[in-house]
Amino acid sequence: MKMKAGGDVIGGDKTTTTTITKGFAGEEQKQQFQAEIDQLREVLRSMKAEIEANASLDQNKRDEVVSDIVEQVKDLQDVKEETATVPTGKPAPAQIAAKVEEALERAGGIVEKLQGLASKGGEVAETVGKFAMKCGPLILSARHLFGLP
Repeated sequence: MKMKAGGDVIGGDKTTTTTITKGFAGEEQKQQFQAEIDQLREVLRSMKAEIEANASLDQNKRDEVVSDIVEQVKDLQDVKEETATVPTGKPAPAQIAAKVEEALERAGGIVEKLQGLASKGGEVAETVGKFAMKCGPLILSARHLFGLP
């Protein structure tokens, strides 16, 4: 007899429970999350200034990216304010959890959009690379601190 298992081989019943709790495990995670949101906002602001100062980019592209960044900075401020009221050790309200997840997803989308601009060459490529190196880890860490996959 041959057997091949793609998972556990057991005798009897097996129950697996996976719980994903969105929110803060403790006060330290909450404070770190708040600090990382501030850092992310600062990185976005500095990238906005770099984009605005870059004459090699098409004016319409600059306007579009700058507008996206300004909106994201505001959204992250809203996230920071709303998560300040979330109690630690309990799941966050669904509405706040959805807003946090959306804002962090959009921040990642801005990084991707900027990387698309950088792939076309020009002076902006190096700046975008540095930006992505700062933003990527902040976004991932903030997701983790809030309990997002």
